[in-house]
Amino acid sequence: MEVIRITAAIIIALAVMVIIIFKILKIKASHFLILAIVDILMGLVLLGFALYDFNTSVGEFAGILGQLALIIGEPVVVVILIVDVIAWFLYKKKSRAQVE
Repeated sequence: MEVIRITAAIIIALAVMVIIIFKILKIKASHFLILAIVDILMGLVLLGFALYDFNTSVGEFAGILGQLALIIGEPVVVVILIVDVIAWFLYKKKSRAQVE
């Protein structure tokens, strides 16, 4: 359970850092878009690490970190992405209702 919290915290912390950098550089982007991009990139990094670990590890615990990354990390990434899309959809729906 602790690994899930750590993975989610890392993704959200990276998203906040990107938002701060975008604000400093005066780049306009939706917070939902930034979180989705960071989330997808973290998912790809986890997948790349898992594949690397599967192919290069030798010994008694060969590939166990890659398996943990796929079993624990990737579902967290997918859940955060799904929550981000739902929040974006609800935000868009609410903003359209306010305009009308």
